[in-house]
Amino acid sequence: MFRIAVCDDECTVCSQVESIILENRSLFYEKVEVDVFYSGEELCRFLKNEHVFDMVILDIELKQIDGIEVGRILREDMHNDIVQIVYISSKKGYAMDLFKHRPLNFLLKPIEEEELIRTISKCMELVLKENQFYEFNIGKTFYKIPFKQIMYFESDAKKIRIIKADSTTKEYYGKISELKEELHQKDFVQIHKSYLVNYLFVAEYQYDTLLLTNGQKLSISQTYRKEVREYLLKRRTIRR
Repeated sequence: MFRIAVCDDECTVCSQVESIILENRSLFYEKVEVDVFYSGEELCRFLKNEHVFDMVILDIELKQIDGIEVGRILREDMHNDIVQIVYISSKKGYAMDLFKHRPLNFLLKPIEEEELIRTISKCMELVLKENQFYEFNIGKTFYKIPFKQIMYFESDAKKIRIIKADSTTKEYYGKISELKEELHQKDFVQIHKSYLVNYLFVAEYQYDTLLLTNGQKLSISQTYRKEVREYLLKRRTIRR
């Protein structure tokens, strides 16, 4: 699912952009979901509740919190370098103000349908290439975490705990056996009945222990020692 936020205080613009996206959804290779916001404050509140978007189409001339400030909040306050920002405006001349927020594109109003479709397609390509995600739900809230931010998964009773590189965690209900099957083409190796570890964060290997890049040690249970060794030999990363 590719999630797009459209934020403009003009209802007609929001309606136009949403219609273009939904009427051309068959042209995109991912399913598209669109959420509409009519103020920067509304969008920021939604984002601060940990809702996730792949792309934000953002009007610059919003009232109170304008689009440039929303971009700053995303990049600097929320440390969100993943979402792709596309600014829209009826005015030119914002280039220097926008540059530091690393937007994917700037579209001039009125929005041209072909240009918007090209921009969304380009955004999808970038997200697929640079940010592969693990997707899950906690209650009714949908989450996407880039695999490159996940150190390991830990099974605890009926829950799966995601331990991220920044030491924060997320928990949801699930089984590690199903998770292992889901991630079989990703760089995760099971080292214990409770642990699936991201290869990117393996700093050192011993027959019964993995040292992670943050200095944490995880035990390799006897059941998985052969599997772990074969996996690391395949990756040619064993440190003796």
